[in-house]
Amino acid sequence: MIKKNLLFVFSLLLIFQVSAQELSNFEHLECKGPIPKYFVTYLQDKISSDRVKMESDDNITKTNARDFSAISNYKLQQLIRSGRLLYGDPLTVYANKVLEKLKKASKDDLSQVAVYTLKSNEVNAFATPQGIIYITVGLWGQIENESQLAFILAHEITHILEKHGQVRYQYSKDMIKKGKFGNENLSELFKYTKEHELEADKAGVKLATSAGYDANALLGTYQVLLYSYLPIDEMPVNYTWLENEKFKVTQKYIKKELKPISAEEDEEDEFRTHPNVKNRKSAVEGIIKSLKNNEGLTYQCGTEAEFKKVQDLARFEMMNIYIRNAQYVSGLYHNLVLSQKYPNNDFLAKTAAMTWYGSVKFKNNRVSKNDDDDEEESNEVKKEGEIQQLYFFFSKLNKKYLNCLAVKEVWEASLLFPKDTFLITIRERVLTEFIKSKSGSIEDFATSFDTTEAVVLPDPNKPKTQSKYDKISKKKAKSNSDEFIKYAWVEILKSDEFKSSYEKSETAFDKEKKDDEDEDENESGKIQESKLNIKNLALVAPNYYKNDLRKNVNTNVSKADMNESLLIEMVNKNADLLGIKMHTIDNFNDPNFDTEAYNNFSLLYDYLGERTQYNDLNFYPFYAQYMPKLTEAFGSSHIAMFNIYTEIDKRKFNGGAFLLSLVTVYPFPFYLVWQFTIDKRTEYGFLVYNIETHNPTYISNKNFSNKMSLQVQDAHIYNSLNQITRKK
Repeated sequence: MIKKNLLFVFSLLLIFQVSAQELSNFEHLECKGPIPKYFVTYLQDKISSDRVKMESDDNITKTNARDFSAISNYKLQQLIRSGRLLYGDPLTVYANKVLEKLKKASKDDLSQVAVYTLKSNEVNAFATPQGIIYITVGLWGQIENESQLAFILAHEITHILEKHGQVRYQYSKDMIKKGKFGNENLSELFKYTKEHELEADKAGVKLATSAGYDANALLGTYQVLLYSYLPIDEMPVNYTWLENEKFKVTQKYIKKELKPISAEEDEEDEFRTHPNVKNRKSAVEGIIKSLKNNEGLTYQCGTEAEFKKVQDLARFEMMNIYIRNAQYVSGLYHNLVLSQKYPNNDFLAKTAAMTWYGSVKFKNNRVSKNDDDDEEESNEVKKEGEIQQLYFFFSKLNKKYLNCLAVKEVWEASLLFPKDTFLITIRERVLTEFIKSKSGSIEDFATSFDTTEAVVLPDPNKPKTQSKYDKISKKKAKSNSDEFIKYAWVEILKSDEFKSSYEKSETAFDKEKKDDEDEDENESGKIQESKLNIKNLALVAPNYYKNDLRKNVNTNVSKADMNESLLIEMVNKNADLLGIKMHTIDNFNDPNFDTEAYNNFSLLYDYLGERTQYNDLNFYPFYAQYMPKLTEAFGSSHIAMFNIYTEIDKRKFNGGAFLLSLVTVYPFPFYLVWQFTIDKRTEYGFLVYNIETHNPTYISNKNFSNKMSLQVQDAHIYNSLNQITRKK
């Protein structure tokens, strides 16, 4: 009994330690404690263990059990090795405490069930046949209380207990045999049916209430799911945070009528995998009425304040995810909501600055008006709720005005936090972008509010019919300065630092322009091989996949896992031959691989994920501020990544061609050659990335019309490594 009490106290301390993690010092969520055994167990061991259990299951055939155990574990391994999972962090610790409550209330053996947090802004939770439940950061950001969290976990537990994953996979394979399904993605085939969802709801509410949770408090989960596509709050967008005494936003930039929120509880669900919210809610309400005692506690593992504190951590982490995915307008709206509760927060200041800088980089490098990469214009029509206003605003800003506002916002943020090195870097970058984009000069801006008239953004609704004198006045005013930008920089122009930086950036730009004119245009942006001679290299575990359509899923997965291990050995062997000091970042089979190593490679993947959003060699990622730590941990600033993908396709039987060849006799041998010819394709890619310059230093992409033997793979790996050690 004493041991149990001590364990309970220790667990509470883990939850409450979030209070000590001040959001003013927030950077990103990290894993804590020992790395879970499941993360470092060999893939083949996982598959074998699951296959034994599934083959004795009447819900699935033995053949499908082998394939399902292979593909589900392989997909889970990919998820783990994406670096997007969290364990031991405040969110996961809290969720696991709630899970323990449910385990104690259940009559079933739930000892294998565990919860992890997935770094995704999608509002979602899902469970796997292995007994693992994943809750997204986005779901944490939206749920309202602990009872809702308990209901969601109980719902997922039901999917595990009732083996809905296996049932659905078997059903899908049966339909394919009958020709009822086409070439659907596997992820689509794994979705549960409406019946499964209703079953999980009913059993879930019983389990949650039996664990002592308040039935009425958990009903709000359906509202969370119904409006999950909207931001964490419906906050009207006004521009007081952007405006100053003389600069005001005019009607051109304000959407007059917002598209209404369309989500309905009673929407048609005939062609959906989930029943509509009204039906699900009604079914659960019926269960609640039948319960003898449906009154419980909303919070059991922490107080409301402690739950909200954990949720705020999730909402702060959502900002990192928005930036990683280059969703800058959504990120800025999210930032504005959080800033209402946490004004003058350093993390929010940095992430807001990054949304402006990222938006400017996209706009300045935009190829044409129809460029799909323009998030503001392509997404504005898809949004609902108050966030539409911000998307509309950014869609109306031209390049000049956006650059002007970005300088204003980033510099004002940096002056609030003058010692923050990231803000100092970004403010220089955004100023350089302003100069490069030819959006004006420092002389266009007023240094004080010296007129009685407030200056506003140009109003397109002003009558176009003007007298000669109006036109003359307008031309003279425009020649003197731009109305829009005149008062935008009043605050930052008070800073001598800004004036000095502007002069340096202008001088640097003039020099860069002159150097570019002296260089051959075709050499611009070329990776200079003369700068290679790399002797220390950090390696991301190779990605190998052989999709042989002649073989079953289990064989393909086993082959992929085995070859990835062989590739690591090849790289290390060739590195030794060439005198390269090699360190594998994410070798999960290394006994020394621990939580610190997992956090480091997770951070690297976030950095690379953000950096690959751009082709621009001069982009400075938000995650760049954490790279010095990784350079020290990896012993190198050069990161090697490579993949080998082979696809072997068999020709489908063509009855018409077969009959024609038989009738005409002579073409039959040629038909046999054609029918049994195997189509083979292999892609080989090797990339070395410098996390100090934030650019690639070596790229090799090759395509082959055949599969690559181990000897050929070895030769290409040696050649790639040899190229980066040369000093020409």
